[in-house]
Amino acid sequence: MMEIGGRKTLITGAASGIGRATAMKIGGLGARLFLTDIDADGLEETRRAIEERGCEVCLARVLDVSDYEAFVALADEIHSEYGPLDVLANIAGVSLFSQVEDMTHDQWERVVNVNLWGPYHGIECFVPEMVRAGRGGHVLSVSSTAGIIGLPWHVVYAGTKHALVGSSEVLRFDLRKHNIGVSVVLPGAVNTRIVQTTVINADEDACRRSRDLFSRHAMQPEKVADLIADAIERNRFMVITSADIKLLYLLKRTFPPAYRLVMRFMTWAMDRTLTRKEFT
Repeated sequence: MMEIGGRKTLITGAASGIGRATAMKIGGLGARLFLTDIDADGLEETRRAIEERGCEVCLARVLDVSDYEAFVALADEIHSEYGPLDVLANIAGVSLFSQVEDMTHDQWERVVNVNLWGPYHGIECFVPEMVRAGRGGHVLSVSSTAGIIGLPWHVVYAGTKHALVGSSEVLRFDLRKHNIGVSVVLPGAVNTRIVQTTVINADEDACRRSRDLFSRHAMQPEKVADLIADAIERNRFMVITSADIKLLYLLKRTFPPAYRLVMRFMTWAMDRTLTRKEFT
């Protein structure tokens, strides 16, 4: 079991949602925190809230995870001043709901750059030094339900999240010999700011009602943060946050015909919800 107390831990996406909740949780367990986010005001709020609890924030840096040069500069600064990390938590991400014919190239590119290149930049910039240090550690990435289930209207988002699951599985075995654990977290509906800010290429009224419905059924980010801390401590690989997704994933693996029927229904329901101007 890995003790989090005293571990140098980088958390991306720390300004809000799962990232902020994880920073608060991990900080409360005694980790030495390095926090990043593109949202300067939100990041400062997180830093202040953590320090008011008497926890340690070594660095809070505004960072676009899709910017490789900025990530390299951050890694150089951390390594020169603090040495290698013990824990890397890739949490920053963006979402997009759209049918493929309605997507712009900029939307494709943004989701891939943040959700896939973001974690890859973190892994490239920090994990080699963790390996060379020979002290073990942990790498955690937040994927999504869409990383194991073909959710409708999620073609590019699901692509990035599936890729993150695949890369995490490879790292799980590649890094084992270095005593570096790997976790991939697969949240379902979580009530974070991304619910209101995510882009939905659909009718505005339908989007608003869909967001309201999503929020009513979503879990709180603090619950996900508890599961993240447990995954790091106990080196749990795949963490699915809700029972309904566990059941659907089991159905996909054990009885594909039933899974296909469920997914066809979900696609029909999503189409109906997001393309109708009024509900009956």
